[in-house]
Amino acid sequence: MDALLQDLKYALRLLAKSPGFTTITVLTLALGIGANTAIFSVVNAVLLRPLPYPKSEELVGVHTTGAFGERTAMAIGYRDYEDIAALKGPITGAAVFRGARFNLTGVGDPRELEAVQVSPSLFTVLGVRPMLGRVFSAAEEQEPVAVISHRFWQNAFGGDSGALGRMVTLDGRGFQVIGVMPASMRFPNADVEAWIPIGWAFVATPQLRVARMFRAFTGLVRLAPGVTIERLESDLTVLARRIDEELQATMGSGGQGMQVTISGGGGGGGAPAAARSPAAAAPAQSPGARAPGQGPRPTMGFVVAYLRDEIVGDRNRAIAVLAGAVGLVLLIACANTASLLIARATRRRKEIAVRRALGAERGRLVRQLLTESVVLALGGAVIGIGFSLLALRATLAVWPAVLPRQNDIRIDGAVLAFTLVLSLLTGLAFGLVPALRISSPKLEEALRDESGIGGGRRPRRTLATLIVAEVALALVLLVGAGLMVRSFISLNQVDPGFDTRDLLAARIRLTPSRYPSPPSQQQFFDQLVATLRGRPGVSGVTTARTLPLSGARMVLAINPRDIRGDDPEQLLPIGTTVVGPDFFSTLRIPILQGRAFTTQDDAGAPPVLVINTRLARRLWPGEDPLGKTVPMGPPGGQQTGLTVVGVIGDIHGTSLAQEVAPEMFMPVAQTPTSPQPVMWVALRGPRPLSLAPALIEAVRAVDAQQPIAEITSVEQMVARDQSARRLNTTLVTVFALIAALLAVIGIYGVTGYAVSQRTREFGVRIALGARPAQLLELVMRENLVLVASGVVAGIAIAAAASRALNSLLFGVAALDLVTFVGAAVLLSGGALLATAVPARRAGRVDPVSALRSE
Repeated sequence: MDALLQDLKYALRLLAKSPGFTTITVLTLALGIGANTAIFSVVNAVLLRPLPYPKSEELVGVHTTGAFGERTAMAIGYRDYEDIAALKGPITGAAVFRGARFNLTGVGDPRELEAVQVSPSLFTVLGVRPMLGRVFSAAEEQEPVAVISHRFWQNAFGGDSGALGRMVTLDGRGFQVIGVMPASMRFPNADVEAWIPIGWAFVATPQLRVARMFRAFTGLVRLAPGVTIERLESDLTVLARRIDEELQATMGSGGQGMQVTISGGGGGGGAPAAARSPAAAAPAQSPGARAPGQGPRPTMGFVVAYLRDEIVGDRNRAIAVLAGAVGLVLLIACANTASLLIARATRRRKEIAVRRALGAERGRLVRQLLTESVVLALGGAVIGIGFSLLALRATLAVWPAVLPRQNDIRIDGAVLAFTLVLSLLTGLAFGLVPALRISSPKLEEALRDESGIGGGRRPRRTLATLIVAEVALALVLLVGAGLMVRSFISLNQVDPGFDTRDLLAARIRLTPSRYPSPPSQQQFFDQLVATLRGRPGVSGVTTARTLPLSGARMVLAINPRDIRGDDPEQLLPIGTTVVGPDFFSTLRIPILQGRAFTTQDDAGAPPVLVINTRLARRLWPGEDPLGKTVPMGPPGGQQTGLTVVGVIGDIHGTSLAQEVAPEMFMPVAQTPTSPQPVMWVALRGPRPLSLAPALIEAVRAVDAQQPIAEITSVEQMVARDQSARRLNTTLVTVFALIAALLAVIGIYGVTGYAVSQRTREFGVRIALGARPAQLLELVMRENLVLVASGVVAGIAIAAAASRALNSLLFGVAALDLVTFVGAAVLLSGGALLATAVPARRAGRVDPVSALRSE
């Protein structure tokens, strides 16, 4: 221990005598270690840390399949849940939940509150207990009771334990607070503020409890100890066959029929991936009997996934790419530092030789040199942690709610331990080769070298290898960043199909107790639209059940064989939007054929549709779709034909990155039996966010107690749709630029070192008649050979690694030639500049001074 402390003190004194070298080295390492610390904090929180529930590895989400593809995860029905809960072997408990929104009044200004309707068993399955009070029991399934979140308790009741027994008004009904959950309870997402009994879902839609085809819930089970998820899948497969036989017997040859789903923000708004696409509460509608020989219908099934995997979703690949990127940055930083140490170690050869001559053992010298390397790495770690804290705060502030489990991302003990181990390994990695090389010099040669500089081909070969490695790794990152940047540019060039500029959008959810019927709901929105039309700056206003790119989408599935008997598919999902007057003109969606809706398309007129080009080509290829009908109707009931009166251009309903889907639009005046408590209001005008006060004032003029759930510009919707891709692109690009900068600095340092080592050689060449330009060309040629070797190696590595980015790319191939060439040219240009500056010194060597030092 005494020897180690002595080595540490000596290392600190020695590094303090070289402040320039120490500062550059520590900052270089801080960039690499800090980037790895920041990304590991994300990896640790999202991928490694267990969910905040006891034995969370036993929690599994359950969903149904078979409607829009055999592996498309959808919601389950309440009867499905009852059958699953009856399974005895593979699980110890089952629960269902459903995202819900309520209008909260009586606590500050009226606002929308995000809640979850849950079966009483949910808390047992999760293994959570309230911090205060209790949870509701099965006997309270339809009682007006609520368990609230820790955040809601703090904001609404100031953290008062007397909140138990108090009432909160949700949708005009008083709910008694019976429990407060701890801050760690954020299920299914961090925005949830209350959990209420699932029976309230049956109040509005009684069929949810009894009808097999009403699928509106997300299932959750806890595996029995020792049971694998494969065993659960096997038992659910048997159950699915029984349910499917029941469906076939009940609905006959008509098959599953029509279903309605809401994807995106229709439910809880931040539930696990599959839970964000729940089947909405809507009846299955039979598409009619099929003729024999038309092929098997889709069969009902179940799909399961660990709860943590559902929460993470597809973000694990993006996180893995970021982890790989920062790993490459650290490798480049190590190579850069090793180059600096080799250059510095060469100047210390006489010191080491003297110490060897005085009896110091090689192991003792290696330990001393490695101690210096570790001290540098630890210094880089300290500053790197500061960098990572700033980077994390900035990232989470600029891109809120993009990363899953964002509330768990922090620099904690596990992250600090990772940083400590990483810094120690880093110090050993970049310090070992220089330590071994300098600790074994030829004593006589070093002692005779009066200049104390020495040199030789072996150090230059090592430095050349490091340069090739730095260039190759930097090019890999530049190619990856280039692909993601080009992908993001391609996404931004996608035509959404409507004009997103100067468009303000607001989502309004009416309180059911104040607006219990569709006519009263429609009257509210009619009054609101009439009020807004007269406001200054408003050039257009409309309403719609969902807006393009709003994160919510209603889908109807029909049997296309009712329209074309030879259609190869049995279920065709169609995006469906109920729209108010002037929808197409306000959003500036072009009418390509026919007409838009008019005031004549009311409840007494024949039902009409406007469809997009994709649906027209899908149902009537090569035909004029105007005047054609789409049959719809309840199971076993009378079919109603909706006549196509217009065709619009294709618009992106869910995301710019997704392919345009078949879509149809219905006038709100012809859907009086469909409750529309949630509608979007869209206003067009210059500087759309400046119209927000007018919108708020208009809503209050119609109903002072009515909250506005969300106000945003459509351009902000587009940005939100691209936020995850923008975050990944930005971070990878930053890391690539850091890597390229480190590589260029490394080339500059190695070139400067090589020129200083060859001062005598250049002096002799000049004395023999060499021109400065020839020496410049000599140095440039030697270095550019190394850079070219690194570029070739980097292209080969990048070509192999770029396939890992396929799922993150849009509109660009993983082996895009322009990106590869551009990255190579950019890095080669930087390397050329870094070589030219020190190479010019070779032509300015004074031959007299160089020869005199011989």
